[in-house]
Amino acid sequence: MIPLSIVLAVALVGGGVWASMALVNNLFGGPQPESVLPGSSLAFAKVDLKPSGGQWASYAQFYERLPDTVKDDLGGSDEDFGEELFEELYPDLNLDYATEVEPWLGQRFGVAVWVSSQEEFLYAVAVAVEDEDRAEETLTRIQTEDDRLFFDIVDGFAILTDSQEALNDRNSQVEQHGSLKDNETFSADLREIGDGIAMLWADYGAMARDETAAAEFDLEDLSEVGEVTGRFAAVVRMESEYLEFEANVFDAGIDGNTLFADSVPPGGISALHDLPDNSVIALGGDGLDSVAQAVWEANSASIESTPDYDDFDGIMRELGVRLPADFHKILGTKTALGITDLEGLDFFGTGDVSFDLRLTGADHDLWSDLMAPSDYTYGPTPTVTADGDTTVVSLGTAGTGRLGDDPVFQQTMRGLEEAHLALYMDLRVVAEESEDSWPEQWGGLGGALTFHEGGSMSLNLRWVPSPA
Repeated sequence: MIPLSIVLAVALVGGGVWASMALVNNLFGGPQPESVLPGSSLAFAKVDLKPSGGQWASYAQFYERLPDTVKDDLGGSDEDFGEELFEELYPDLNLDYATEVEPWLGQRFGVAVWVSSQEEFLYAVAVAVEDEDRAEETLTRIQTEDDRLFFDIVDGFAILTDSQEALNDRNSQVEQHGSLKDNETFSADLREIGDGIAMLWADYGAMARDETAAAEFDLEDLSEVGEVTGRFAAVVRMESEYLEFEANVFDAGIDGNTLFADSVPPGGISALHDLPDNSVIALGGDGLDSVAQAVWEANSASIESTPDYDDFDGIMRELGVRLPADFHKILGTKTALGITDLEGLDFFGTGDVSFDLRLTGADHDLWSDLMAPSDYTYGPTPTVTADGDTTVVSLGTAGTGRLGDDPVFQQTMRGLEEAHLALYMDLRVVAEESEDSWPEQWGGLGGALTFHEGGSMSLNLRWVPSPA
């Protein structure tokens, strides 16, 4: 079932109805689960099926971009997240969801975990309610049949947990630390990553330092590495042109040392532009040699103390490469790999993988030596050629055009231009091989890994359909 808010948004846009922002926010706004969960929470997750006024039009526009195959599947789906949630929480109860739950159940759900003052690991689920009296009636009925349910109704949410102790501690934690919404670090991370349909946040550094949480999440071994700091956030969002998953790491470090503490090598994805236009999968980035060198130098002690490091270093030196200073000889200053067919990636396929590897500024002679046939060579040998200052290692037949000139590639990768490592996949080819009826509507899948100062990084994966 498509959430009612999306259906309504489509109807409003399609009918040319315009409403004031106040009206839209009244229909789609309201409190969030983090407003009733403790500010001392170590981890939090939520699903928001009631978009804000600024999101509803984007949902409608994205829905119109979906391939017809997906629209047909959505139109025939009768799934309800709330119903699935209650079936998961209380599988043994004979609940009539349509009459006992659905009339009062809201469209926002959250869960948080924390450690109490008595060193107990506790949790609470926050479920938005539209009718507090009917919610209390149903939950009280459930409570008579399931002694694992303890609940409270607070500020438009039903707080569900498995003990009175957890309910009491939630109250005391909120009184002492405020709500999670009031937590400045959480709020800053949420502002940085943005809103979405679903999100996850965790202070994994705090988890690792707390013995109770570390035992619960199996993080005890991290203490052997050092004092770990950092937080993680992930979100699934729907914009007018794409569906995106984004994951951010904030302030990651060990014993006070962070990767890219002061500066980050510049990134870019221009390397992908010169790949053949028939590249089905493209991977690469600008400045990967500088990133690799910085990562190595930040972790040199652990890398160079591994049991097989001396053997690896000896092989590299025989090739005239000394790492980390010579990463540019291997990777070049611009690195891009394009897979130009899918058959070779099939485990049961009979063909070799067809590809183009472009390495601007790399050591051409080094790559010629690496690709030279030997007694151990099996199958076709890749060719090594030069395109100006770019070493090109290729196998199979490449297209004559540039990937960067493909409108679908351009649309998919728009906004990801500063990434240090980028991924592109042409879903039109995948859909065609899957015998989809409208392969041209599937567009592309784009990905980006970007490093930031102070031990932070972000990962983006987005699907950009291409409507006919």
